[in-house]
Amino acid sequence: MPGQQQHVDLHRKLLLRRRLLRGEKTGLAYVPFIGDGDIAAEVYPGWTIFGADLDSARVEVARERLDGARVEVADCDGWPFPDVRRQFHMADFDAFAYPYASFRAFWANARKARRLVLVFTDGERQAIVRAGVLRHPDGSKEQLDDLRQRRRLFNFYFRKVVLPWFRDYIEPYAIVRRGFYLRGMMLYWGAVIERETVGG
Repeated sequence: MPGQQQHVDLHRKLLLRRRLLRGEKTGLAYVPFIGDGDIAAEVYPGWTIFGADLDSARVEVARERLDGARVEVADCDGWPFPDVRRQFHMADFDAFAYPYASFRAFWANARKARRLVLVFTDGERQAIVRAGVLRHPDGSKEQLDDLRQRRRLFNFYFRKVVLPWFRDYIEPYAIVRRGFYLRGMMLYWGAVIERETVGG
């Protein structure tokens, strides 16, 4: 419902995005899991925003808050904008738990600028420690029966699981700059990536 708290430590989320966007120009921003549109309103003024959320009440709030934005009621694990043929410069996957299905749908379907800023909210470390299940960014699942393996993956999840997959997945793009922080069992991270140009 509108008015419920959507974010914890909102200032840290905003700071991560602002640091990644430093020096970037405005353009098209894709914001799945847009909620009330509060992050988009704070960080992306001047951007052309395409947002989505399953919560129709929150979508209405986001539409009112974000003048000129196109915000749809949609499953963010799919691609809600098949008619949009312009290039995106930014995508903000502020999912509560698993942002990578949404990211994969965006990556497979959206047109992307040569330089792109991506941000993720990832709660998968909770499942590692609580249920012994690792859901990889590619969607596959792994049961972790060894407690030492659980602890190791919990502690090094970003470096050992997410980053290697991400680097391979985004080729021919490469990471130019990245940032991250942990809060409890949550991972918040983002990257500026660039596509290499053929012939220099």
